[in-house]
Amino acid sequence: MAMSKQAKAKVDSILGRLDKMAGFIQENREKLGMDFSTAKELVNGLDVVADEIEKMAYGPESLSRRQVEVLKTAEVIQRDADESYMDTFKNPMQPIQTNGDEPYMSAYGDDQSSAVNHGKSTSGRPLAP
Repeated sequence: MAMSKQAKAKVDSILGRLDKMAGFIQENREKLGMDFSTAKELVNGLDVVADEIEKMAYGPESLSRRQVEVLKTAEVIQRDADESYMDTFKNPMQPIQTNGDEPYMSAYGDDQSSAVNHGKSTSGRPLAP
């Protein structure tokens, strides 16, 4: 079943509004007097509703494609103190172990993956979409 441009625009508007609401809660939870777990539950609930609307309107493959795109740019935002292994994701290119006769390995000390993902060219344009 083909969706009209007006219907697609309406669905996109609703999905965008749900996303803005979730973002507002994330950014302002303390001002709103919400503890972290309440805000997280509310934001996750909004995301579930948005996902269900997307699947009904565009089909389950639309959600799957979008999830793949999100996973390509995923980063560790928060970790528990007992998760020291998560530091590996700060710089996936950094060598775990080097020998004394390998000074060239220091070239991999900075995180070029993040530099590309978040960096800008000398003209100010983003290096990656």
